[in-house]
This record gives sequence, structure tokens and C-alpha cells, in this order.
Amino acid sequence: MRRALLPGSLALLSGSLALLAGCAPEPPPYSGDGRLTDQGLTAPDHRYIADIGAIDLTHTGETIYHFAGLPKAHYVIGLQVPVAATRGAGADSQVTADVALQLMRIGEGQVLIVTGPLRSLDWASEPTPDASFVFRRKDYESYFDAEPKEHYELRVVVNTPDAGIAPGTRVSVKSGGWK
Repeated sequence: MRRALLPGSLALLSGSLALLAGCAPEPPPYSGDGRLTDQGLTAPDHRYIADIGAIDLTHTGETIYHFAGLPKAHYVIGLQVPVAATRGAGADSQVTADVALQLMRIGEGQVLIVTGPLRSLDWASEPTPDASFVFRRKDYESYFDAEPKEHYELRVVVNTPDAGIAPGTRVSVKSGGWK
């Protein structure tokens, strides 16, 4: 038997749902190095983008970054290298920089490690035409799943510098979008 909602029942139901939604715990906000941007639910690619910080690929050395509060999602980590670094179409094969990116989950161990010459990695020009996102697609080596309460340490080591790379390289972590 089908029952009709009594007047006011719909308002009570709506109010109850609003209260329940308000009781859900808020994930911790992003903290640490860099800045997190939420492009919104309608972002076709990379809803969340964490610009972790700058890295100088023209000098040998190690830089350590710390961050926490990534929203729950599947991410890819890489370097946003200025287009000037590629020295023209198809010239990414001329880049001599060799790097290692090691992502650790604090208290849990290594999440991923990507090492090698930049020319051996994947170069994607999306979503910005002024830079290439450099990562390793093979075997999903640059990918990981994050939970909001996890704390990370990222070590970026420049093993072989490339003096021809223009300033402006950034370390970046990006989540998927709807497509």
C-alpha cells in the first residue's frame, strides 16, 4: 500500500538529511609545502592540483617537501617543466637532466620512486600550453592513491643537471577528473 507524505514530512526529511550531512567530519585541510587548488567537480582533467614547489634542474642537489591533507583521490606526481626547456618541438629528447622523485608516506614507507633522465619520461603538454608535465606513465610508476589524513615526504634529487632548462620548473601532484 502506498502512503502519501503528510504535510511537513518533506520538510522534516530535508532537514534531517541536512543535519546528517553537516555531521560528516570535514577532511583535514591541505598543509605543508605548496598550495592545493580544487578545480571543481566539472573539471575534466585534474580536479585537484597541488603545486608543491619549485625545483632547480640546473644544479645537482636534493630538495625535500612535506605535505598533508590531499583529498581522497587517485594522483599522478611529476614535474611541470617550462616549454623553453624543450628547446622546440620534439626536442625533449635533448634534455640531459636526470632526476629521482621518491614519495614516502610518513610512518608507512615508500609509496613510489621514479628515477631516470627526463628524456626517458612521458611529456604531456596538457592542460597548459606553456609547460610540459613530465612523469612516468609506464606501469603507473608515478601514480598513487591518497587519503586525507596521510602525511607525505617527497624527495626530489637532481642527479645530472641541465643548464639549458629555463627557470620555473615546479613539482606537481594532480588528481583525475571526470573523463
